[in-house]
Amino acid sequence: MRIMLAGTGSGCGKTTLALALMSALRGRGLTVAPFKAGPDYIDPGFHRLACGRISHNLDEWLCTRQSVQRILARGAMGADIAVIEGAMGFYDGLDGGDACSAYALARHTDTPVILVVDASGSAASCAAAALGFLKYRPDHTIAGALVNRASGERHYALVSAALEAIGLPCLGWLPRDAALSMPDRHLGLVPVQERPQAQAQIERAAGLLRLDLDGLTRVAKRAAAIDAPGFDDPQFFAGRRVGLARDAAFSFIYEANLWALRAMGAQIAEFSPLSDDALPEGLDGLILPGGFPEVFEGQLAANAPMASSVRGAIESGLPVYAECGGMLYLAMIGAVPLRWRMTDRLQRFGYVTVTDADGFSFPAHEFHHSVVEPTAPLQTRFEVRKGGRRYREGYVHGSVLAGYPHLHLFDRPELARRILA
Repeated sequence: MRIMLAGTGSGCGKTTLALALMSALRGRGLTVAPFKAGPDYIDPGFHRLACGRISHNLDEWLCTRQSVQRILARGAMGADIAVIEGAMGFYDGLDGGDACSAYALARHTDTPVILVVDASGSAASCAAAALGFLKYRPDHTIAGALVNRASGERHYALVSAALEAIGLPCLGWLPRDAALSMPDRHLGLVPVQERPQAQAQIERAAGLLRLDLDGLTRVAKRAAAIDAPGFDDPQFFAGRRVGLARDAAFSFIYEANLWALRAMGAQIAEFSPLSDDALPEGLDGLILPGGFPEVFEGQLAANAPMASSVRGAIESGLPVYAECGGMLYLAMIGAVPLRWRMTDRLQRFGYVTVTDADGFSFPAHEFHHSVVEPTAPLQTRFEVRKGGRRYREGYVHGSVLAGYPHLHLFDRPELARRILA
């Protein structure tokens, strides 16, 4: 069984409802496999809390369509139901079109969609908005609705009657409750690692959710089965031990990237730049992913033993790949000649195409509120293209490659080899 929760737009309460649904299904004894449409790193952390199971991103820009299906099939193994949280509005995709949208993902994976309808300040008008979603693309897979922010039973009854009059069955509702609001910062929600109250909040939402489980089950059973053929991965990292920074400051990690590295023979050694005194022993490579190191700058700077360990590893020639926040960390501890600062506005946002110095091209995405400037001459390895724009990225300093683009390695073993060469 499989469904997607898709919103009429950002801010409709899609994530809150998705978490409520995942937790409610788990509370009824089902094993729930969570997924997130698009490149978002933060929502999957909340999914994992709700489901007790790793959440995977499904992104048709970063991965081939076949690989998206493989990730979906593999991530859903052993689960009773898969729940995909959509991104933005249902039809919102690349460059104002619907490519790489939740709609496209639902179609390509043959996943029934439940539309999240925000009932704030309206009743029959909810049906007018939903009717537009039903008619905008005749090949949509919308099969039902969940109503969010209803003021009570009477309000829900009015909204439900209006939606069912246009042929869209209602499968439940979540009442308006200020206690369900989740704080955000410049890149989205405050990550789950920084919110000890998140578990209680999710459980509260699940308790408030009024759900037609039988109706939802009927919709979820419409999803077609998806096969998960294996990869024939080259053993680029056989016998190699790769360190991975992972804690509250460095949490922007695609779990499928770790699948890919392990499939290529790598042993992943996780560590915390916040609390550990040194890098794991015997490393053959090091990955410093993105996250919010700027929020933890004081704590990171105070961990002098770890900073010294990282600098020493770089001086010894250890291959290091530092992505976005990982690059800021290296600048913080003086491991690379870069100066950084945070800005009030988003600097770059969206999908890009990257070409390295050898002409090897791959998709990526950028999303950051910081800028960096070299304090000494540095070679750049990447040319980044976004529409008609071109700019240089990927700073090289000894054995370090550092840049803003976020990469997905699941179906690109050659890319993994290049960044850790």
